[in-house]
Amino acid sequence: MNEYGNATAALLFIASATNALDVFSAVNSSPWTAYNFANDQDAQKALRYYVMHAIVITGVTNVIGAVIAKRWWPILGASIASVYMFWLYEDAVAKGEADGTENFQK
Repeated sequence: MNEYGNATAALLFIASATNALDVFSAVNSSPWTAYNFANDQDAQKALRYYVMHAIVITGVTNVIGAVIAKRWWPILGASIASVYMFWLYEDAVAKGEADGTENFQK
């Protein structure tokens, strides 16, 4: 790959990972909020519903981007960021449950 190809690959990777983070922030509250409402089962259910929406939106847009670009970098960047965000939200809930947080109080 020439220098322009490498630059294009890097930009596709960075943009797709950033796109995933943007989508998660658009459809979800922060992991900090998930931590604070971890012991509210309805809030957990809603959180997971919107996390799945973020994964689907990110996946669809970046697969389309990969097809258009004829490169797999958008799929890789979006996948890494989405897996991380899924883990981060689940970790926030687990820690909040363990700490007994509810409605921003312990």
